[in-house]
Amino acid sequence: MARKRPQTPELRPALVLCGAEERLQLVLAQDGAVLAAQELAVGGRAMQHTAPALAGLLDALGLTAAELTGVAVVRGPGSFTGLRMTMALALGLARAAGLPLAGLDYLPLLAAGPAPLLGGTLAVVTHSRTGQVYMQPFAMPQAAPLAGPAPMSLEAAARALGALPGPCRALGSGLRNNAAFFDAALPGMALPDTRFDQPLPHVLARAAQAAAFGPEPPEPLYLRASDAEDNLAAIAASRGLDPASARRQLDEATSRLDAPQA
Repeated sequence: MARKRPQTPELRPALVLCGAEERLQLVLAQDGAVLAAQELAVGGRAMQHTAPALAGLLDALGLTAAELTGVAVVRGPGSFTGLRMTMALALGLARAAGLPLAGLDYLPLLAAGPAPLLGGTLAVVTHSRTGQVYMQPFAMPQAAPLAGPAPMSLEAAARALGALPGPCRALGSGLRNNAAFFDAALPGMALPDTRFDQPLPHVLARAAQAAAFGPEPPEPLYLRASDAEDNLAAIAASRGLDPASARRQLDEATSRLDAPQA
């Protein structure tokens, strides 16, 4: 819910967008504090909801995009569709309003939520695709990364979780979506509350305050090939296209950014 806009001409919040998983999150943040926040369960339908939700959030505070200080967007890892939609909106908004951009990594944002409540080790395990997860371990309560994020099979993730220094806890959609497997593989694993399965609004606000903003768009953090890339030959053949030509077109489309500079 939006709060009433403070009556001060200095109000210039940053916008934070997160579409890494099923819930679309928008936060207006000033000096690391949440001015307004909205969360929508949109699944793979971020395209049709993101811009209207943003317009409503700005209207609630009587703001225009030009009055923002910048746009911070979660760059992954996560849903390819959600990341593309939110990063495209962030870039379009920034170019149109002359705003700087910043990228935020998703798994550290999840770790920061319960960090003040925990000691030992926390593993963030999020959904990648069927039978696969993204995983990154952190030392609590600082939420300091112990390793980088990595895509893993369920079996590899269970082995990695079992090898982490204790006491060890884990959270994330990768565990919830594969509960039967992880319950059997790691019956003693303690899980924080499910409210930490998405970034908390104040965590997003603080991350925006600490982020490095600049004129260039952040690079998406894709840790694996998309399903379309893995199945490109079959998709091309089904449409009567030459697989080699389809590969060249895909490489060009994913390596160029033809956008006006701010």
